[in-house]
Amino acid sequence: MPTPASWIPLRWPSAWNDPTLLGLLEGTPFNCLAMEWNATLAPVAAKAREAGFSLVAIGNEASRAAAASAGIAPPPESLVTLADGVWPGIASPADGAEASGPTANPWIDSNGWLLRLARVRSPGKTVWLMFAPPGAPRVVLLESYLRAIADTGTWGGKWVVTLDSDLQAGLARGDSTALATWKAIAAAVAFFERHPAWSSLEPLGVIGVISDFAGPNEITGQEVLNLIGRRSLAYRILESSAAATASLAGFKALIYVDEGAPAPPLRRKLLVFANQGGLLVVGAAWGPREGAPTGMDHPRVDVRRLGKGRLAICKDSPPDPFMIARDVHMLLGRTYDVARFFNLSAFLSHCAAAPDGTLDLVQIVSFAIRFPNDVATVWVPGKYASAHLWSLGSEDPSPLEMVPENGGTSLLLPPVPVYAGVELSNRRRNNHA
Repeated sequence: MPTPASWIPLRWPSAWNDPTLLGLLEGTPFNCLAMEWNATLAPVAAKAREAGFSLVAIGNEASRAAAASAGIAPPPESLVTLADGVWPGIASPADGAEASGPTANPWIDSNGWLLRLARVRSPGKTVWLMFAPPGAPRVVLLESYLRAIADTGTWGGKWVVTLDSDLQAGLARGDSTALATWKAIAAAVAFFERHPAWSSLEPLGVIGVISDFAGPNEITGQEVLNLIGRRSLAYRILESSAAATASLAGFKALIYVDEGAPAPPLRRKLLVFANQGGLLVVGAAWGPREGAPTGMDHPRVDVRRLGKGRLAICKDSPPDPFMIARDVHMLLGRTYDVARFFNLSAFLSHCAAAPDGTLDLVQIVSFAIRFPNDVATVWVPGKYASAHLWSLGSEDPSPLEMVPENGGTSLLLPPVPVYAGVELSNRRRNNHA
């Protein structure tokens, strides 16, 4: 019986009360069924147990109580289950068709920031995301399922795969198109399961976001994470309770916009960071305005010179998270970019690395329609021994040509329909720190 950390979950459709439908799972990676219990599922549960599947109760309190009477427990404490995930994608037009283009500037819905925050708050635990496909009149395409899997796997989580009603019905009657979609979904899930080491890599980022992400700071703090990610700015998360003793090595900018002034130990540490050359962005409640005015006429922040660095105090309370993400990018500049992306739009990226420099990983999730001649370029500041491209579902990677450029390395990528993972081996030099 697999352990909870190795469970690969599928939300079993409540309408599937025929045990023979378990045959759909043969040859797939799924080994755990998340069930919203009703009595008609008893034959399925019995057959699934015989076949070695783990069973987990989900749903409301009444559903879980009924499942408990059938011997099915809720997720254990070693799992973090998040029920507030969104369906990854971009805003849809009024007719419900999902669309975007290579020159669009859409609003992207992603669970990347949510997963990263959960993993910081619950280190060592497996994070499950529970979200469902959109209902009618939207048609859920295969590409949308693959994007949902990639959006979860890229940031180290597991989606409790949930099928829309049309796909459920098609699979139940053996429709060939539905079966092909199901096979592709299973292959995408298996792809991330074959790369468990990727989840243990440490996120790269010269921008640190410090907050308790709760109470009056929940909306602002979480939206800052969300919107910084949308700008493809590599960031790291520091909970305020631990920030006073955490290492600030490698950071070039820190954001602290919680309501109220920070505790004295944290305040002193942040001031030292700025004095030593960092950019410190703080909220209006920061307190005394240390440093000297720079004379910069900025509409949203009072930028002050502090030692070798800068202190930027927000003028509005609470500040606009969108503008925080924009302003920190403008004030910091592009000198310390962890990666730069060209000829890509409507995408999110995640950069991570092994602490010993043996492997860097750049992952891209595309939300736009890509065309056969859409060749993208990724520039990274390091020099490497080799580079390889992983496509979603691929068994083996393809080598990538590395072109020295601007003190770093440019990589030419083929079209990225949904996902690309670039492994960079044996870093020889970088300027992330």
